[in-house]
Amino acid sequence: MHRGLNVWIGSGNIASDLSYGKTHGGDDACNFRLAVEQAYKQVLYVRVNIYGRNVFACERNKLMKGDYVSIEGELMNRKGQEDTLTEVRCKDIVFHSRNRRESYGNR
Repeated sequence: MHRGLNVWIGSGNIASDLSYGKTHGGDDACNFRLAVEQAYKQVLYVRVNIYGRNVFACERNKLMKGDYVSIEGELMNRKGQEDTLTEVRCKDIVFHSRNRRESYGNR
């Protein structure tokens, strides 16, 4: 049996307001959509889920829509309303300069 490698690394601007809450187990959690610019100015939107100590780092840095971050994590699937959703479970987050664009994603 072969095991695969599940690592996702990406960077971009936060394209939605952060949603804070708790998991069913009571752990801190937050999520947002990350806008990753691809070739030819196309934008890929990725949902990022953050847990534990990284949630406190987001709060401490007052992370918000428009901020530029780098994410390292793993892909995960969960059942959505219509289909299976693929998301990134954040393992590490790097906060870059505050290049806030309040209208990002509305171009």
